[in-house]
Amino acid sequence: MVKFAKIYLWILVAAVCLWQLPSWWNFLTADASSTPFVLYSALADDFVIKKTVDGKSVCELSDGSRIARKEYDSLLPDYFCRQLASENRLPDTILGRAVSLKYLNDENLSMRIKPEQIFGPQIPLYQLMESQSGRVDLEMPDDVFRMTETGIEFVRKIDNTIDEEKSQMFTQAFDSAYFNFPALEIASNLSEKKKYDNGFLLVDARNRIFNMKMAKGKPVIEKIELPHGIVPRHCFVTEFAGRHTLGLFFDKDNYLYAITLPAKETKKVDIPPLNLEDDEVLIMGNIFSWTIRVKNDKQIAWYAVDSQDFKLKKTYAVDQEDSSVKGLTFIKNDWVRLGWR
Repeated sequence: MVKFAKIYLWILVAAVCLWQLPSWWNFLTADASSTPFVLYSALADDFVIKKTVDGKSVCELSDGSRIARKEYDSLLPDYFCRQLASENRLPDTILGRAVSLKYLNDENLSMRIKPEQIFGPQIPLYQLMESQSGRVDLEMPDDVFRMTETGIEFVRKIDNTIDEEKSQMFTQAFDSAYFNFPALEIASNLSEKKKYDNGFLLVDARNRIFNMKMAKGKPVIEKIELPHGIVPRHCFVTEFAGRHTLGLFFDKDNYLYAITLPAKETKKVDIPPLNLEDDEVLIMGNIFSWTIRVKNDKQIAWYAVDSQDFKLKKTYAVDQEDSSVKGLTFIKNDWVRLGWR
């Protein structure tokens, strides 16, 4: 019996070692290379790139021509506005538009979207903040809410009881806006560390998007007009300092759209459809353009789109090195999304 147990133990150890072999191999053979930092420059009408070559940091354009670090900073005055201001090199105008340090800082935006945000497990309890409290700082509410098959229920945190009056008031507001329960998608940016609150984006049972906010204790429910045939799926609320967008969403075909402010128009972002199960998306924007990085195991692609109409300007891509171990195949577990119908 002891002999059998020892054999079983060694088999188990060998299996664990085999399972960890890809990680060990990648660790031992890893080089010092890193993902290049790429942004689109409206001044150069090109991507400017900062990367490491032979252990040294170099700056260049997309055609490989090298540029000095000061020129690199000057080509990205929106991103390096503080550095340029410290050197008294920040211009008063950029491409005919008057600018200042505060204006450029406020217009910069950054957002990351990962597969686990979309397909990872979620707890179907949400918090709705007051968007017009009259205070500078936002505060977390003293209740949470959940969406049911027929309405919305607010639950007090202090005693775990349902606030019937508030629940009925918000449910009636949804009914008046012709929202069809149940909600298929519920999205927000839950943080009090932001300058303002855009509330929630919700997709109803008829695949329509609604914006829900609370203003001075009262519900504000508004339907977002969508182009004909668009079926929204994965929504993201944006609360960038510039206040030009309400949110982003992907449709059923994985195309990206932006909901602009103040008109709340829906505009298609002119990039190819994404593989949301594998692609990691990073958006960095300014007054002139958005640089959208799409990264997966095979390739990193950068798309430059206009910040007003989201039309494609330029594309740049590099292949990822294959770090897999030949002869071994590992299947990634499927993400499980809770709450999607």
